[in-house]
Amino acid sequence: MRHAWKWFSVVALFVAAAAVAKSVETTSGIIYIQNKQYEEARTILLKAIAKDPKDDDGHFYLAIAYSELDSVALAYSHFMKAKELEPKKARDAANNIAHNYAKHYQLGQSAFKQTDVTKAANEFLLATQADPTQSSGHYNLAVMYSRLAMSDSTYHAKTLEEADKVLAMTEPSDPNYTNSVQLATTALAQLGRIDEAVARVQTLVEKDPSKYATVEGIGNQLFDAKNWKAAATILQLAADARAKVGADDFDVYNKIGVARFNLRKEDPAMVDAAIEAYTKALDLKPDDAATVFNLMVAHFAKENWGEAAMNGEKYVGMSPNDASGWQYLAQCYNKMGESEKAMEALQRYNTLKGQ
Repeated sequence: MRHAWKWFSVVALFVAAAAVAKSVETTSGIIYIQNKQYEEARTILLKAIAKDPKDDDGHFYLAIAYSELDSVALAYSHFMKAKELEPKKARDAANNIAHNYAKHYQLGQSAFKQTDVTKAANEFLLATQADPTQSSGHYNLAVMYSRLAMSDSTYHAKTLEEADKVLAMTEPSDPNYTNSVQLATTALAQLGRIDEAVARVQTLVEKDPSKYATVEGIGNQLFDAKNWKAAATILQLAADARAKVGADDFDVYNKIGVARFNLRKEDPAMVDAAIEAYTKALDLKPDDAATVFNLMVAHFAKENWGEAAMNGEKYVGMSPNDASGWQYLAQCYNKMGESEKAMEALQRYNTLKGQ
């Protein structure tokens, strides 16, 4: 997955020039900040704004104190309040917010490069708190959560939440928009909200079938995660979109077949659906031995002995040293009452197994 890393220059926090007529508490807070006594500054400045909620200096310097204490969400809140109370502080507030964001964004980058995904997620989370308006922070946090979800399913919901924030903040032309569609759709499917997942990507390819690669990427992720139901449905959307632009693909149909066959216990009709997908795959690549084998097994499961035997014969012709092909073929011949052929196939099986 592509990461839209953006480099920032981390500079010192900017402290506005002292104004006149400050309260004793605000003045004391500024002195504490100058002396780098940030906890003391926080305590006294909280008293200042409790005494006068419209004390713009109190809010601004409290934000500075929170920044130094790494409470970046509170820092953002008070910088924004200071700007609201005194528009002349807008530039200074923006500079400090950018500083806090850049600090944690860079730490997130560094942790990710060191493959410390947990630390990277924590730093990107702090970056989103330092400035919730930056879509790149939310996107990279969503990516980290998706990585963590591989071993902890509780992160699927968090991935969805962050990806949806990116979608709300960006336009389709933004590279992170499409990537966030993938993250959100995959998370929805993993959460069992398959209809919602399908609806998201269905709209995408209905408007522009050439975007099949995005849908296919989602389906492949779900296939790798063995989410067979979601993978089968979403890969079929990709296959349909490909067909509209004349880009049919063997791998897509083959994976649809595998996913459908793995759904046979909960829905026996999926075996017929798997056979259909395998057949389409072989229309595109007739000599793929693994798919011929899968088609044989699917027909075997349906007790279509003639079709299973035909594909079995084709398979052992391609892979004569695979004992499993001869084993299936022997069983097919036996079910068909062709005992001589069954015996010959069984002998080949025993020879290959060293019996």
